[in-house]
Amino acid sequence: MPTLKIEYPDYDATPDHIAALAKEHGITPEDLIKRAINAYLGDYGLKDPPEGFKPKTLTEVFVATGVYKPTD
Repeated sequence: MPTLKIEYPDYDATPDHIAALAKEHGITPEDLIKRAINAYLGDYGLKDPPEGFKPKTLTEVFVATGVYKPTD
């Protein structure tokens, strides 16, 4: 699983703000960060499915639109 590491200097209060906001929402700081990144990215990198595309599963939809990477 790919990971990203974010480091802040000791004097930066951003990690405290992230933790407090996550607690207010009842989620982990990691989930808050993922939500923030997803909101910022919006539809960047996504694409329309091919013409006539008839998926059988949600996974097929996610791969066709770029939400998931192809597994083959």
